Amino acid sequence: MIAMSPASRPWHTRIATAAAIAAALACVGVPAVRAVVRTAQAGAGEDTPVAAANAYLRAVFESGDSLAISRCLCSDNRDELFREARDLRRQVEPYTTFGVKVESSDWRTSDSDGTVSARVNLRFTQIDPATGSVTFTGGPVHEWRFRTRDDGGISGGWKVCDIDAPPMCDMHLRC
Repeated sequence: MIAMSPASRPWHTRIATAAAIAAALACVGVPAVRAVVRTAQAGAGEDTPVAAANAYLRAVFESGDSLAISRCLCSDNRDELFREARDLRRQVEPYTTFGVKVESSDWRTSDSDGTVSARVNLRFTQIDPATGSVTFTGGPVHEWRFRTRDDGGISGGWKVCDIDAPPMCDMHLRC
């Protein structure tokens, strides 16, 4: 049997092959590109230092979602900061059965290096399982300070690099 050269193959075979390759690229390539873009966007920081600090507070206390917390943290010391965030979350969990609401106000930028501070109050919602009564509690407002940095790069944006927070016990919680 004599093999036909590519130039002598019928035109419809070449078009069908090209269409199959284009379809395969569209089916595999486009979702792969979308996944890469979504991954990069998921790791992106915030537009401002205040937004980064506020996102950190909400991720740690309101959602507790590991990905949301990690997204807020600088890459230099992410593991250490993540452990601190999880520890803060573990401290408040026994005091709430329904949720934590973060109230932050009086945001101030301390200097040009991305350090911001705010007055923070944590409000807890507790439900008594025996009676079903709902109790809202909150401690006094305390100042928290956040050192942030614009990480740059594909997953850049402002992220939290250090947190100076009052101790949870006897400040926000009655331990």
